Amino acid sequence: MNFNFFKAVFIFQFVFLLGACAANLGPDTYDSSKNDLASATPPDLQETEPQAASSTSTKTVILNQQMSLWVLKANVLELLINIPLGAQIEFPEKYDLRYFDYRNSAGVVERSSTGFIHPVQLVSVLPVNSNQFTSSEIQTINNVDGGLYISASIASSIEGINGTFPVLPSREPGTGFLKYYEENGKPKFNLTAALSRRFGLSLNRGVDPSSLNSEVRTKWIKIFAELVKVADRTRESSKSLLMMDLVLAKKWSTAFEQQGLISPSGAWTIAVQATAVRHGFANVPCAEFQSEILRQAYQRAGYRITVDFNSIRGNELIWSNTAAVVNFSSALWKAGWIPWDASKFRPVVGSFLMNGSGLSPGHTYISAGTNGRLIVDNGAPQGRDLGATTDKTISMMFQTGVFFLPPGINPPQW
Repeated sequence: MNFNFFKAVFIFQFVFLLGACAANLGPDTYDSSKNDLASATPPDLQETEPQAASSTSTKTVILNQQMSLWVLKANVLELLINIPLGAQIEFPEKYDLRYFDYRNSAGVVERSSTGFIHPVQLVSVLPVNSNQFTSSEIQTINNVDGGLYISASIASSIEGINGTFPVLPSREPGTGFLKYYEENGKPKFNLTAALSRRFGLSLNRGVDPSSLNSEVRTKWIKIFAELVKVADRTRESSKSLLMMDLVLAKKWSTAFEQQGLISPSGAWTIAVQATAVRHGFANVPCAEFQSEILRQAYQRAGYRITVDFNSIRGNELIWSNTAAVVNFSSALWKAGWIPWDASKFRPVVGSFLMNGSGLSPGHTYISAGTNGRLIVDNGAPQGRDLGATTDKTISMMFQTGVFFLPPGINPPQW
């Protein structure tokens, strides 16, 4: 891998960007069998009934990689068929993400924090092969009982990698959200006791910005500003911060592991479509996605991530350590980031949010606005309004119990 190549790419992308555990925590490394989704929820907490499409209009996209089509059987998604790069699929323009267990190639039922889009239709496969994906075969595939599902990691094909993410529209929160949160976003639940056991006296222990010397204070302000730039969905934001060409993303993924080089952009594509796929946890890349967002925030702000996240502290920010939610939250804590009780303090834009108390299995996402009601995660790099999310999905993965901020960035109380 040529360093001059990455140096040139860095300069180009940087110019473009100017004009995505307690005291007894062990050194667990990522285990793909420990799927990081909120909890092992029983079937009655899963969305088992197909929802009517909110719009009759549809959208078609051409896949930028091989994908799988799934069918739902006995509340588990089973692989129907793999479709190649270049295949064209159709789905409702206003689609919802749905979360089900799926059966992997080894026959083991696993969870996915990325979610699935339903229903989809296979339109065509190019180049046309007379022995596979004929018109009659495609029709048979599309007529499968219950309809087809595809992983929401298709996001880059749907959203594209150029332009901006739009502002998420303001809307009244639905009954699903209001089951767990007040209208203003304050949780109706709390995990204060569990958080106190885990984080001790560091919980809610803010740092007075005036107590920090100007160099340290400037560092945290600049890094946090870069997190806000990526996460904020109350204003338009550049897609390039999260999305990039997949071939380039794979190069950046290996370059970080081999040479410590960090891209200034493309966090979602690098983490979700490159690193997680390469290392076998493609359906649970939430913590790796947030880790990549953080690495890139340090990079753009002009600071070395290894100063705060390193082997001496036992919190290296690399997939082999922090692809598990419990280890990502532990890494932030060991780096001096402050854990805040979400039932007592408002998550500001750019806060790293954790379902529950930030343990595994679990889910992690970043606040995109409205006191944490708007979020960005591996299933929705374009942003997601939890106010429009079902209570079943919220119960599984979006019960924000704790969030993290750098020292000197103190959230307001409810």
